[in-house]
Amino acid sequence: MDDSLVTIVGSSYFEPISVLLERLEKYDRGNSNEVQAGYYVNGFASAVCILAVVCLESYVMRVRYMNKATKKEIDKVSVPVYLKKLYQDFPFEDELFEIHIVRDALAHNHLWEVSYSWDDEKAMILRSVNKWSSGDDKYQRYVDPNNLTKKLRLNVSPIKVGRSDAISVLQTMWKILIFLEQKNQNQCYVSHLRAVHKGELRQFGEIVGMPDTCSGAGVQSASLIEELTR
Repeated sequence: MDDSLVTIVGSSYFEPISVLLERLEKYDRGNSNEVQAGYYVNGFASAVCILAVVCLESYVMRVRYMNKATKKEIDKVSVPVYLKKLYQDFPFEDELFEIHIVRDALAHNHLWEVSYSWDDEKAMILRSVNKWSSGDDKYQRYVDPNNLTKKLRLNVSPIKVGRSDAISVLQTMWKILIFLEQKNQNQCYVSHLRAVHKGELRQFGEIVGMPDTCSGAGVQSASLIEELTR
């Protein structure tokens, strides 16, 4: 018997994200400074940010598929613009643009020239920054003169991205996924999903620090579960 599926990675990212969060917590010792986050913290936090946005985009591709998006909408319309067009009450457009700015800064390694000095306690003191590589229009709209996004206050300098940025990006991703689930579980059903974290199987919303989004998830029919894997 023939069968079919669509190639959505989606929740397969949850387990790797959970592992990265554990390692991030292990290395976070509050040793970030004005110039950069800690070496390990920056690496794990950056990886969480990138995977979180990629995970979201995977689900949004399913949303496009389920809503029969045109080829132009798939190829030319960005995720924030598409979701706002699809749902006029979508409340996270600004936040979504901001997490994409951070993803772009990391994935494309936007380059900064940073001048700094050392104080008496051998701490790095920021003197000046110059953005050497340019971002696109959304950078100008959503980033303030302190090199932070305006709403979520995310660091846009790649080496400054740390634990607080990773958590904020991850929680924004999760809020958007829950919004999409509430609109239509056939296009995005995540509130019931779990991953192993610190040796325990936990709901993913709890892992990202938003347990309230997991409550009342309910048990779905086998036919719906089967549909969501296609």
